[in-house]
Amino acid sequence: MELTPEKIFEHFERYLRYERQLSENSIEAYLRDVGDLLAFLENEQKEIFSLSYEDLMEFVISLYEKGLGARSVARKISGLKGFFLFLLRMEWIQHNPLELLDTPHYLKKLPSYLTVEEIEAMIQPAEESFQEIRDSCAIEFLYSCGLRVSELCGLSFHHILRDERLIRVIGKGNKERLVPLGKRAMEWLDRYLPYRAALLAGKKNRDEVFLSRLGKPLSRVSVWSIVKARARRAQISLNISPHTLRHSFATHLVTQGADLRGVQELLGHADISTTQIYTHVSPSYLKQEHETYHPLEQNNKH
Repeated sequence: MELTPEKIFEHFERYLRYERQLSENSIEAYLRDVGDLLAFLENEQKEIFSLSYEDLMEFVISLYEKGLGARSVARKISGLKGFFLFLLRMEWIQHNPLELLDTPHYLKKLPSYLTVEEIEAMIQPAEESFQEIRDSCAIEFLYSCGLRVSELCGLSFHHILRDERLIRVIGKGNKERLVPLGKRAMEWLDRYLPYRAALLAGKKNRDEVFLSRLGKPLSRVSVWSIVKARARRAQISLNISPHTLRHSFATHLVTQGADLRGVQELLGHADISTTQIYTHVSPSYLKQEHETYHPLEQNNKH
């Protein structure tokens, strides 16, 4: 019998229902978690029998990119533990790739946003080298352009409109949006490019902006590692991710009085209700909205 993902899914469901005799709600939760993983693997053209730690990290990153919070991600990983133990029991895999994933790490609440000072500390390079300047440039782009980690990794030179000081960002569902390219981002890019050119000397040229030391496009897992390392070096004790920089970008715009519709466009949100989550971190914004639009407040102005 060929073990297709569909067959594995069916066997796991029977195991939960008849051997473990779980409730319908528990079964549905387990199957939903497994279904999400299998859908991700199909999209990435990966096999469940040869999953690596990096593959699982890619899956975790994809969950964050869908907007799941740290607790939801941790719960999903916890649910998948039962699935991998089942695969081990059936001897369909030889080792459990989840053993390397530190689940409690994801239970810590992600901070709402970083301060400008914390971001500045993260951007500062320790030395003049390819890796240090590249990492600083990447963090600047994540913050000042509000990019998702996948958008940063997919950023190519033909997306950069230097004369217009804009970048074309390819977001979710291949939807394009234009984001201003600030002066600081341009300066970091120009500082990074000579190092990038030296790296590629004698090698095949690439259109992707951010490259690894091997001259290949920077992976999402690598970006996560960069952000984590820079946060530790800046002595930021909170648990952050690349998405925290995007969140900080939006929060700082809102706290400075930016129009929500404009922030929605910059972030590439399909629905403004998604953008409205950033108003909760801005008491001054809410106070201003209340004073501007509440009828009793308006009457008091006369």
